Amino acid sequence: METSVFVRHEGNLSFTVSNGRAEAGTEWGAVEGRWMATELFLSGLGACMLATLVDYARNQGIDVDGARVDVTAESATRPVRFGAVRVVYTLPPGLTQPQIDALVRAGNRCKVHQTIENHPEFTVRVDLMREPPG
Repeated sequence: METSVFVRHEGNLSFTVSNGRAEAGTEWGAVEGRWMATELFLSGLGACMLATLVDYARNQGIDVDGARVDVTAESATRPVRFGAVRVVYTLPPGLTQPQIDALVRAGNRCKVHQTIENHPEFTVRVDLMREPPG
């Protein structure tokens, strides 16, 4: 199954991100009311991990209402990237240690987490516009 998103330049350093169902605005640099692309990346990781954990919990009859995932990253240079990513699961009380361990294993199996850990094939191509924009 192929997944696609589309990013369109809107002028200056503003961009629109679309998946064909919804759009989000993003900026290069922190701007009030707009997401930075790096924040979208981290939110995708956190949302994928939490969704995978919740799906597993529901299949196992484990109540995880209110669970959350916080994702924090530190920048590195040469090359510019995130050099460290930290994920913290916050789970409801009353879970046993075996349940907690299983939930974390499940969350860590999400597609985004596995992609980061297993270095996908990465290709870049250029297509030229047929006509200038505008």
